[in-house]
Amino acid sequence: MPDSWPKSALRGIFRWYLSKFPLRDGKAYFYARLHGRLAPPDRYAVVRLDKGFRMKLDLADPEQLKVYFFGHYHERYEAALVQRLLSDDDVFWDIGANVGYFTLVAAAALVNHGQIAAFEPGENAYARLVENLGLNPYRNVKTFNLAVSDREGEAVLHVSGDIADSSASLYEPGQAQARGQACRTVALDHFLRAEGLRPPNLIKLDVEGAELAVLQGARELLAHTPPLFLMEMEEKNLAAAGASKAAIAQVLTGYGYRAAHLRKGRWYATTDLAGVKGRNIFWFNPGVAKHRAKAETVLYAGF
Repeated sequence: MPDSWPKSALRGIFRWYLSKFPLRDGKAYFYARLHGRLAPPDRYAVVRLDKGFRMKLDLADPEQLKVYFFGHYHERYEAALVQRLLSDDDVFWDIGANVGYFTLVAAAALVNHGQIAAFEPGENAYARLVENLGLNPYRNVKTFNLAVSDREGEAVLHVSGDIADSSASLYEPGQAQARGQACRTVALDHFLRAEGLRPPNLIKLDVEGAELAVLQGARELLAHTPPLFLMEMEEKNLAAAGASKAAIAQVLTGYGYRAAHLRKGRWYATTDLAGVKGRNIFWFNPGVAKHRAKAETVLYAGF
């Protein structure tokens, strides 16, 4: 059904308010009450987001609908961290790339310098990832339709519906995840050698509970060319995989890493992950000169 011009105009004003108006108080309230009435009639919309790149958003996905209205992903502080950590000829790996938001954040930061690798096992998500990259002028991105784990082989990815499911998991399926897709799995140490890729300087790791398995398949990388990590550590997802935040911390601290968490828009070093409420953790190794230099630019009150 075609859109009426009054509704289209109101939608434009509402998007401006949510994305540009400086005061955040009340935005969640108005979004909850108005986004359904002002959503576009078409399922897909191509928009330019706050970081300067374009994405084709699936408005049937609640997360992507929110990005359409707000003009940015809800993890805006994590996106800003990625931008601040990348420079010059750095290498960024996006493991669990979904439709490519963080891949494009990195691409916009590097501007065709350096190298980016995006890993996404989901069929729908991978297709959308490739499509979104095609909407932008970045030519330093390689994509891989596979899951990263601790071994080479195959697995079943649990997904829901025909959306690019950002909660797709190799482990316990969610209530809406009635469909399974076969996918190839790789371990990073083996994959790095086989593909001849440069080791990453920064890895964004969001694999719905498989984070510990990824680390277990990357022991050579951690020992010889340790990257910075921006890692999701959601306890319930980790528990479904038989892992935990404590188990991940034990592995990384064994290689000399320290953790930092986000609080009120700032990153703070911590030794108490159990008391951290946020799910995304920045890991760095202060014994590595480049890590120490990067961490000093983003941590509040040092480490």
